[in-house]
Amino acid sequence: MKYVRSYCLVIINLKWGLIADKEIVKMKINGIESSQILTSILENLYKKLENPATNLTFALKVIDSPDVAKAIFLAPNLFVKNYSFIENLSKGRISANGENWKQRASISQSFFSQAHVVLDDVALETIYRKHLLAYLNSSTPNLYETIVDAAVEVVSQVLGLQHPIPWPTTLVNRARQALIDQQAMAWVNTDSSLMQQSQIELNIIFSELQTLWEDDLALVSLLNTFAVSGKSIANFSPSGELVQILFASTETTASSMLWIIECLTRHSEMQMRDDDELEYFIDEVLRLFPPVPFVTRVCLEDSEINGIYFAKNEPVIISIIGVHCHPQYWSEPMLFKVKREEFVSGSYARHAYIPFLSGPRACAGMKLAKQEVKCGIRALLEIFNINPCHEDRVIEYGISSKPNIKLETYLVPHG
Repeated sequence: MKYVRSYCLVIINLKWGLIADKEIVKMKINGIESSQILTSILENLYKKLENPATNLTFALKVIDSPDVAKAIFLAPNLFVKNYSFIENLSKGRISANGENWKQRASISQSFFSQAHVVLDDVALETIYRKHLLAYLNSSTPNLYETIVDAAVEVVSQVLGLQHPIPWPTTLVNRARQALIDQQAMAWVNTDSSLMQQSQIELNIIFSELQTLWEDDLALVSLLNTFAVSGKSIANFSPSGELVQILFASTETTASSMLWIIECLTRHSEMQMRDDDELEYFIDEVLRLFPPVPFVTRVCLEDSEINGIYFAKNEPVIISIIGVHCHPQYWSEPMLFKVKREEFVSGSYARHAYIPFLSGPRACAGMKLAKQEVKCGIRALLEIFNINPCHEDRVIEYGISSKPNIKLETYLVPHG
């Protein structure tokens, strides 16, 4: 009853606008910060690339064969998503399976299919240029948050809105941390009270967003459209659907751009003379540092693929970085090549390069994301010189993969 009462008080306060920004608290699980738990999983997968004999710190079966990964992605009804940590915030197409996914996908797919009509290169560059110039004038510049804000504006326009969807930084940072906590707890045994504490925080965050969105008439109209399209889905929440769309489309875009900038600090020979050169560079960045470096699936029935046995209800990891660095498909796979021959010649196997996953459940906004990242980098290079970085490379993982260095120090405005 104590939790129910406190939760109700939060909702009352929200309606009257009395809640101040909460400080983000990084949860510790068994004495370890949740982000460190997730980062160690990713570090293990990279170590396995360098030395296949590496003993992993987790027991799940890891799939890094492009052929096996392709077969899994082509069988979404046999190998289902198990993203309960996301669904603890909201339900949507990103975490759904089966018929439920088909119904949810139909709600937003038409918007993303027409994204190239709504936003061309000039429009995308204009959006990113505006946000990057605002970053220059900020007293507390944060590159990741700036790119997220730009990506939110892009998604908003794709969804037919004239103004960006309210997606306040403080609230989103809280949501991101709570999701990282949830994801970490799914990997380790933990006290149920921590899970309950995290769930209460997610409930509050979701309610805050819903309350915030109620005052935006254009957004309410869009959510009503979602509601009509989703009326056959049990317990459908249009706000929940939108939350998943925003997280999926902005976090990966921002992470991709950070990795591209990080790699530019280490490859001063890259001149970006033309679009092709930029595309080869971006492809190589996303090969070695995909924003989603691995995904998990659960096998619903005993099955076998290419001699690998999967037991009923067995969870597996599909290592996207493993697929991207498979020695049978890539020459010197662990070496970063500014103009990798496989990309220049177009000779690479398409199922061995899947930064946006593959199969019927591939990223809905894949085409938009690729164009958006390229236009965002173009806008950034118009405004900034990028100085060389000689720090050790450090990776951070939580929802997406990011470089864990302060890239802001390497961006110098032109002139």
